[in-house]
Amino acid sequence: MDEVINNRIKRALDIVREEDADALLVFNHELSGQPGTRYLSGFSGTESVLLVAEGGRFIFTDGRYFSRVKEECQGFKLVPAGGASFWEEFKKISGRLSLKKIIFDSARTSYGQISRLNEKIEGISAVGIDNVLQKIRIIKDETELAKIKKAVSISAKSFKELMPFIKEGITENELAWKLEMLMRENGAEKISFELIVASGPNGAKPHAKASDRKIRKGELITLDFGCCFDGYASDVTRTVALGPVSGKLSEIYETVKTAQELGCKAVKAGIAGMEIDKICRDYISGKPARRSLGAGGGYSEYFLHGTGHGVGMEVHELPHVSGGNKEPLPENSVITVEPGIYIEGLGGVRIEDTIVVKKGGGVNLSGELLPKELIVL
Repeated sequence: MDEVINNRIKRALDIVREEDADALLVFNHELSGQPGTRYLSGFSGTESVLLVAEGGRFIFTDGRYFSRVKEECQGFKLVPAGGASFWEEFKKISGRLSLKKIIFDSARTSYGQISRLNEKIEGISAVGIDNVLQKIRIIKDETELAKIKKAVSISAKSFKELMPFIKEGITENELAWKLEMLMRENGAEKISFELIVASGPNGAKPHAKASDRKIRKGELITLDFGCCFDGYASDVTRTVALGPVSGKLSEIYETVKTAQELGCKAVKAGIAGMEIDKICRDYISGKPARRSLGAGGGYSEYFLHGTGHGVGMEVHELPHVSGGNKEPLPENSVITVEPGIYIEGLGGVRIEDTIVVKKGGGVNLSGELLPKELIVL
């Protein structure tokens, strides 16, 4: 078995033992958004169930994916199973392994799946552990970091290539589609989320949906974008201006820029997510640390979300960079720092970077490639 996958299996089995259980069960169905099967086995298909136990590693899937399992899942036994036959095959294997207690990710596994397990398989206790797979995935290995770095570089290159297309009269939808095409042309396997292009007053919506609104001169345009490379995501945001903008919009931009830079500088292994959030939030709110830098009044009521989140196989995963996370960030976790200000009727600003957490500080993957100074087109 590949050493990287083998190490991941060992970490999963450590948790199985800690919970005094016999196995980990991972459901991976189309549109489930759960990448656990790929992480633990290498399987990139969209329909499977994974069973990881001391007595064996099994992947259940149907005929669409038999060849892919053989190519991607070294060390796993393929169990042909589709639909109702899964439960028959699972019952045979669970009996052979004498499984009494299994664990599953209660945050990602549907109630219906576990209900069917309890209905069809007697004598097995299924115990949910919230975000067990995301917790395993927080610390990235070098292979994962390289893939995230590549995804970020594709995103940054595509953003730069988009700049000449931002002109008066083009719509948000047209820009979003052009950026998606550029990322695919530059090597992305897909976008990592629905791209956000928010111009003028739409910029006041943190997760605005790109629309047919035409971009006008004197407006800010927020672009939140990312792509996937070999299963790993990037997440970057930049806000640009089409022509000169008002003094108020310039002030908002500089406030967010400084707050974001302070947050990025604070990133290091051992700091809690809530501390980075507080640094950004205090500056935006106009607390003493901000006033000491010569800044004006505060915008605390216009900072409407947490400062960041983890990035990996999913574009939003653990750890949280928000006021509720007291846990220290571990080395080789990957996070975003993305403060923003959003004022209805006026517009908004968000700046976001993808950062690798290291003992000596953060390695800013996107900050090394894209400027923070306001780009005026």
